[in-house]
Amino acid sequence: MPRLSPFAALRYTAGAGPPADLIAPPYDVIDRALAIELRDRNPHNAVHLVLPEGGGDERYDAAAERLEAWRRDGVLVVDDQPAVYAYRQRYTRQGETIERLALFAALELEPPGAGVLRHERTHAGPKADRLALTLATRTQLSSIFLLARDPDATLLEALRALTAGPPQLDAETPDGIEHAIWVIADEGVAALLCALAGRHPLLIADGHHRYETALEAARHLEGDRVRHVLACVVSAEDPGLTIRPTHRTLTRLADIPVTALPEQLERWFQVERLADLHPAGAEIEAASDPAAMVMVMGDPPSAAFRLRPRPEVMGEGADAEAAHRVAAVAFDRYVMRGLLGVEADEASETGQLEYHRPAAEAVHRSRPGGAAFLLPPVGLADVWDVTAAGVRLPPKSTYFEPKIPSGLLFRPL
Repeated sequence: MPRLSPFAALRYTAGAGPPADLIAPPYDVIDRALAIELRDRNPHNAVHLVLPEGGGDERYDAAAERLEAWRRDGVLVVDDQPAVYAYRQRYTRQGETIERLALFAALELEPPGAGVLRHERTHAGPKADRLALTLATRTQLSSIFLLARDPDATLLEALRALTAGPPQLDAETPDGIEHAIWVIADEGVAALLCALAGRHPLLIADGHHRYETALEAARHLEGDRVRHVLACVVSAEDPGLTIRPTHRTLTRLADIPVTALPEQLERWFQVERLADLHPAGAEIEAASDPAAMVMVMGDPPSAAFRLRPRPEVMGEGADAEAAHRVAAVAFDRYVMRGLLGVEADEASETGQLEYHRPAAEAVHRSRPGGAAFLLPPVGLADVWDVTAAGVRLPPKSTYFEPKIPSGLLFRPL
């Protein structure tokens, strides 16, 4: 079973500035414009560490030097004693207040597959980047995001009780998300929370690259601290747990005319012609059927088709079962490898395949001559089931919202 424990976090002091100006999204969702905005927001914003400026290896050294300067100047200070940290995210969507609770702790590293389950494949490039940054700073700057099986909701209820009082940190970032942190230094309470979170194997929801980076860093660095990773654990019973899809865009189709796509895909899919749709309508159609995806082509309103995998081409084994439960697997297996004869990772590197959260952006990028594939959200039960069967989903199969930001706390190695 996974083993979680308290740790002494490295945290911003009041001298760093308003907490809302210090928090940054995870590095992998920060584009160039947002990076500039965050750097301008506060000279101590976490983006300076997690996404340092410059080219080549010198940017990692620059991050390490900045981190050391902040510690020397008292901008960042290590807590006096080990603790776990309760965390609440709260925001409003369509008039509804949504709240999600989590626990920050140190998770003992182990090869995934027993106490820690991975559900997505990873790319080599991001891991090399995060490893270089970790080795330079000797600090875990961002947490991994894990889900804990909590069938009796004991972990969730314990977090609710502990977050009833005033927090030690309270900030609302410009995206409208309220962030609150409670420091729990009581040894008995901290041990109980860690035990509740570690009763069953933990599923990595976000941060697969960071987990594998931590495993590799432990082979390069010495000391007990490197055998643990900064973890943020959320109860799978938390009603604020939201999974959203990431849509696919084929910008080009090799030698296949776009008008021939529906017929070509009938080998693997039941193809249903829908009314011409604008992106918003196509996204709604995609979300209405968890076993299918919606392909759209042309200018809005676009020609739209529902694609549902054919049972007769399913085959046998866990991979085949996953392809009929998770649209991202079906897309990789039948559209990319079956029709186009190319791996999705390779197509992504060449620009033939793009990933987009907004449906309108996915459709826009498909023109001219390409196609957008709008995917439904993946059910959490399906993620657990296919992962337990040993299947690794394609990258960007799930998008757990909201993300766990950087800058709330860091973990020195």
